[in-house]
Amino acid sequence: MLDTKVDIIERALTREKTARKEAERILENKSLQLYNLTEELKGANEKLELLLEEKTSELQGVFENINDAYVIMDLFGNVLKMNDIAIDLFEYDINKERFNITDIIYKPDAKYAFNSFKTLQKEGVFTDYTARIITKTQEVKWVHVNASIIYNNLKIPVGAQGIIRDITESKHTADLIEQQKKELDVIVENSSLGIILIKDDKIIRTNEAIQKLLGYTEKEFSKLTINDISFPEGLKESKKYLKKMESGKIDEFAITKRYKKKSGSALWAKTNVNAVRFKSGSMRFQVALIEDITAERKNSLIIEMINDVAKAILGKIDIYEIAWEIADNIADYLNTDNCSIYLVNQKSKNLEQIATYNEKSDVKKATFAIGEGVAGSVAKTGEAEIIKNTDLDDRYVPRGKKLLSKIAVPIISDGQVIGVIDSEHSKKNYYTNEHLQTLQSIASLVAMQFKSAVNLREREKAESKNKDLLNELAKSNEELQEYAHIVSHDLKSPLRSINTLVNWIREDTKGKLDETSLQNFGLIEDTLEKMEQLISDVLLYSSVGVNSNDKQTTDLNELMKDLKQILFVPENIEIKVLNPLPKVQGDKVKLQQLFQNLISNAVKFNDKEKGLIEIDVAERKSFYQFSIKDNGIGIKKEYHEKIFKIFHSLNVSKESTGVGLSIVKKIVDMYQGDIWLDSAPDKGTTFYFTLYKK
Repeated sequence: MLDTKVDIIERALTREKTARKEAERILENKSLQLYNLTEELKGANEKLELLLEEKTSELQGVFENINDAYVIMDLFGNVLKMNDIAIDLFEYDINKERFNITDIIYKPDAKYAFNSFKTLQKEGVFTDYTARIITKTQEVKWVHVNASIIYNNLKIPVGAQGIIRDITESKHTADLIEQQKKELDVIVENSSLGIILIKDDKIIRTNEAIQKLLGYTEKEFSKLTINDISFPEGLKESKKYLKKMESGKIDEFAITKRYKKKSGSALWAKTNVNAVRFKSGSMRFQVALIEDITAERKNSLIIEMINDVAKAILGKIDIYEIAWEIADNIADYLNTDNCSIYLVNQKSKNLEQIATYNEKSDVKKATFAIGEGVAGSVAKTGEAEIIKNTDLDDRYVPRGKKLLSKIAVPIISDGQVIGVIDSEHSKKNYYTNEHLQTLQSIASLVAMQFKSAVNLREREKAESKNKDLLNELAKSNEELQEYAHIVSHDLKSPLRSINTLVNWIREDTKGKLDETSLQNFGLIEDTLEKMEQLISDVLLYSSVGVNSNDKQTTDLNELMKDLKQILFVPENIEIKVLNPLPKVQGDKVKLQQLFQNLISNAVKFNDKEKGLIEIDVAERKSFYQFSIKDNGIGIKKEYHEKIFKIFHSLNVSKESTGVGLSIVKKIVDMYQGDIWLDSAPDKGTTFYFTLYKK
């Protein structure tokens, strides 16, 4: 048994010795292979060094002056040569330390880097390698690399070379541009302004805003041209500017035009067009920024129309003239087929047609009962109505050609219907609530003057029966003066209504109006201011001769001192009183108006660098003769009589209403004096007037 165990152990030891010898043999073979490989690599490196030394003289100038980093490495990534730019880029210097290309691989890009190196080994070259590196100081940079294998004379690869460009800044710039582009796309898509890109009249891109505004999808827009969505008049104007833009004369322009919606309706828009050009200056495309101003345009038209109505009826006292102006302006605004104004007679319970659009010379005076037809119903109820389809309304009575849409609005004064504005159109569903509100505003605006005109007509009918009153009217015109006072006073109410309406619109559209609209509001306010001044002057004119205190003694010297305190006299104008002025019998207020108007005119119309106004008086047996002389612009002889007529002004001025000299004439007439002038253009003017001694 023991012998058996010994035999087993001996056999095991024999196998172990045999295995050890085999292992030693394998180790010797591997060591020899490693030694041979090392020697081969050493030889290859020596050949590479030799090859580099051979090429150094040839590449030295290029190597030193190349604008990008340049490195040469062995096949294991050990850098053998690098230029100064590479040292600055990687912050490694092979003259001082060992540097392997793997030292700068940025870990997140490692897989891409090793795959690219495999491509280099396999194909002998790789280009457009873009990745991040990490420098010795742990700074991350973006680089662009082009690399190739270096072969010896036997076409055996011995190393690799690469040109590395630092693109960190350009990469950041590109990323920033891309980010900005994305942000710009977000802004464009979310802009409230419609945006269209146009090339050769073809629409190449649109944003969501313009798609909603015009009702087309992006795909539908791509099949359209700018001609397809433009009305002829706007297209014609656009092409003038586009021609200049194509020639390079302009790079941008702005117009207001209409666009065709998919539904067939129109969109009013303010359009700014900008050219985007290539570096050569040729047109790349145009960008159109489109702002919907339909509502503002409508408001502007409403304001213009209301202003036109106010100006048209100002000063008119004839009920037919007022009605004609109302009918014409409304018909023009509504673009309607018919517009009539009816007068309500509460006594006879009838409506009388007193004006019809475009029929001034031959008004068809239709008369029908209150409650009859649509207009009669409105007169009865005092409620405005829109009839969308007259075929469906039994009250509609055609008067000539049948029209399918109708709108009727009452003119109400002091809670009583005094008239009806009635309009018709050939299309169904033509009138809108906006039309209704506008006509109601006009009805409120004209109600007071309309009623005054109605009252005047009734008064004239009554006065025509009284011969004595007519004679007195012809002689003294007292009733006309009274009427002028009433009308002028009552006109202030509709003016306040207009001013209130303008302020409401301004507040409602605050921040939405462009510069042109704000200027239009300014013009309206200036017009209202001038109208109010005109009304005040008319009131002043009509009050001359009323409640005068003619027995009052007035010292004209004291009056002149007061006037100098009241009047605004520029520093370049001097007022001289040549002789002491007398005390006269007369109303101080009227006398002050007399002198104030003449002196104000002399100041207002003096264009000289040194203006001079001289006031003098000459005493006659029964009267005083006063003179007010200036060195101003003068007046042509043919106007010497006309200037004393009311509303006659030779110079268009914001301050001048054409009433001042008519007031002067009326005051002088009231004191039974005379007034005349001596004047010539650019020679100055002297006004003379007389006041009788009392």
